[in-house]
Amino acid sequence: MKEYSLEEKARLLSGRDIWNTAKVCGAEKIRFSDGPAGLRMQGKKGDHLGLNRSAPATCFPAHSALAVSWNKELVFRVGESIGKEAAVYGVDVLLAPDLNVKSYPLNGRNFEYFSEDPYLNGMLGAAYLDGVQSTGVGGCVKHFAANNREFGRMVYDSVVDERTLREIYLTAFEIAVKQAKPAAVMTAYNRLNGVYCNENVRLLDGLLRGEWGFDGIVVSDWGGTHDRVAAVKAGADLEMPRCLFSKDEIVKAVKSGVLKEEQVDKCVARIAGLSHREKPCRRQDISGNKDFVSECARECAVLLKNDGILPLKRGLKIALVGGFAKKPLIQGGGSSRVNPKAADNLKNCLTGAKYAAGGAKAVRLAKKSDAVIYCMGYREEDAEGADRESYSLPEKQIKLLKKLRAVNKNIVVVLFCGCAVDTGWDTDIPALLYAGLNGQASCRAVADILSGNVNPSGKLAETFKENYERPPQNPYHVVYGDGLKVGYRNGGGVKYPFGFGLSYTVFEYTNLRVNEKGASFDVKNTGAVAGAETVQLYVRFPEKANAPALQLKGFDKVFLNAGESKKVFIPFDVYSFRSFSVKEKKWVEVSGEYEIYIGASSADLRLKGALYRKGDFDCVPAPDTLCLIPESYPLIKDGKGRVIATPETPLCELKNAKGIWGRFFVWFVLAAVRKRRTVSGTMEYLPLRTLAQYGGFDSSILQGIIEIFNGKLFKGLKTIISTKKDN
Repeated sequence: MKEYSLEEKARLLSGRDIWNTAKVCGAEKIRFSDGPAGLRMQGKKGDHLGLNRSAPATCFPAHSALAVSWNKELVFRVGESIGKEAAVYGVDVLLAPDLNVKSYPLNGRNFEYFSEDPYLNGMLGAAYLDGVQSTGVGGCVKHFAANNREFGRMVYDSVVDERTLREIYLTAFEIAVKQAKPAAVMTAYNRLNGVYCNENVRLLDGLLRGEWGFDGIVVSDWGGTHDRVAAVKAGADLEMPRCLFSKDEIVKAVKSGVLKEEQVDKCVARIAGLSHREKPCRRQDISGNKDFVSECARECAVLLKNDGILPLKRGLKIALVGGFAKKPLIQGGGSSRVNPKAADNLKNCLTGAKYAAGGAKAVRLAKKSDAVIYCMGYREEDAEGADRESYSLPEKQIKLLKKLRAVNKNIVVVLFCGCAVDTGWDTDIPALLYAGLNGQASCRAVADILSGNVNPSGKLAETFKENYERPPQNPYHVVYGDGLKVGYRNGGGVKYPFGFGLSYTVFEYTNLRVNEKGASFDVKNTGAVAGAETVQLYVRFPEKANAPALQLKGFDKVFLNAGESKKVFIPFDVYSFRSFSVKEKKWVEVSGEYEIYIGASSADLRLKGALYRKGDFDCVPAPDTLCLIPESYPLIKDGKGRVIATPETPLCELKNAKGIWGRFFVWFVLAAVRKRRTVSGTMEYLPLRTLAQYGGFDSSILQGIIEIFNGKLFKGLKTIISTKKDN
């Protein structure tokens, strides 16, 4: 460290450009790339919102689709395949997996996340990480932490009690960090109980590095830094992308004694350490990815309803209806958007079927056909930057379904979307197949399942509620008042339960035995065709643990030929019986009898056993959610109620700026991006500091702009002009 100046070290703590780190202090360049569902590798025209095109890559199932496989081996292989493609392009760190819990059904980014359950989330995330990092490419888990909504994502405060935070929103990260040891962790945009995640000493230095032993780098989400000095103190090593003024902030803070140079050195050492890891071999065999992505898609679809119409009998006259049959929705929008090397559509995969997009032509075709396959779903609703407006599908699609149903009762709906939706319209249809966002081979898999060439084995990784009303939204606060009752843990109002999925065969569960090591039981395929069953272990805690009624604590996927039986053993682990005690500030085990259930879903529990655990605690209090009070966002106003701009002022608040140029600026910017829903959703609550970072401004130009927005036009212009002269 003594060989380099303070200025050089401070320069390393901010990126060189949108995807690369700086090459100073003896550190090699680190190349990042997006990649939850496939590599999003960009050249010079890089962006973090999926706006500009990326290099062709294999488009795998989104995390939400991959999760319904409940297959850790498959998830590992997906991570490995994406890691190999990343290595070919010279990527050092893949920005994946995404481990946030799907606790808000309308979150526009739910398709990027595995599950509503923290245990399933963590186990699949660890498997994905292991796969990526087996290739030599580093993995980066995100978004740490309590990031569960897109609306106001740059500024909102996640207000959550300690027990809920630990048991629901941090467990997946803990599992992934401890088991897979990722190269990096990305902090979330939001605040957590009043403090931005990227500056949160307790979250980063105390929990991540201290308790969990994480030794990789902490990187900000792109544009997610608000106070660079506070971030360094917390242990946030790298700010991405490049910021022209954060170096000066760090240098000034060290020279004034606000920041210790040793704290800077720790960040530098971690970044340099990652940069000097052995580079992944760029000669990778990725020729098998085309076939493998098809194998994935066949496991990542869920048969939600089947009154006997599926698999379709040969020789039927099939009407194929809906725009998604020709242009399927295979992935979500934003930073995870892949430029697929190839993509099927159902129109080509279902040979012999006649197609109509909709309208009267579709109704006439349905009337003349033996069966109808109607493709429904969202179009550009599952995307980063904005939440979904409604839990319902577009009314136009539901009206067409009613018309089709009036002329043909044999309707199979194929549903394309990245997360749970209202399916109240399925009452009178015989079959519903949830295709999800299943990547470039999605439609080939759907065709194979409909025809019976593939026996569906997917199980829901989230609850499909009967209905869901969007709660009142505050852009600055998200209060987690549900506590531990997230998803299936909340009970009531369920249409399709967590863990549910049908097969073309039947599985029988018998002979449960429970001991201190785990649960063993027999599963038999009593049907006429081979199939795979995901067996699930749930635990009901003693009443004095004040825990949810059921919690998933183990699972396995078993393939069985017709008539075949297998003995299955699901072990208990360190997560099976623990509860977090806020009073003791640690994980404890409550003594008492724990009920053990083995089931085909959270609502279909086939076997029951019990186990007495000695435990070290007699009781754990329930989460105190009534005292959750959010702090106000730091908006400053004058005596007339006009907003006085600061670096933390969100763009939209300038509609009421003190200076007329601030009001004009926000009108102009938002008008320019209004047609791009996800972009406008992000821009609306973008703090001025972040806007300046992306605009390539230094601190003096930002200060001049703020002065203009505050009605000091000439002073602001003078500041900007003098800055340009100095440069």
